[in-house]
Amino acid sequence: MSADKRGRVEKALERDLMNPTDIPPAEKAALRAQARAVDVAERLADVDAVTKANAVYLELRKAAGLTADGTQPVDAFEQLLRELARPGAGAGDIPNT
Repeated sequence: MSADKRGRVEKALERDLMNPTDIPPAEKAALRAQARAVDVAERLADVDAVTKANAVYLELRKAAGLTADGTQPVDAFEQLLRELARPGAGAGDIPNT
């Protein structure tokens, strides 16, 4: 399959990988191979194969530090600290009325 025959998942992954990342080449190759597996399963209209290939692909993306939309995953602890640091009304604050 030539580069111009790539499916939508493989093309989307290539766009994600254009941004500078610290993903090692072997991990990028595994991502590309699994993205192609999703595209092939979609072309064959095999719902079971699409489901299985997509589950593996999403796990590989997660392991590589990518989310489904190409952004970096949110660190839950960092998010909690941000939430706690956000200014807001205290429990004992009574609104001035």
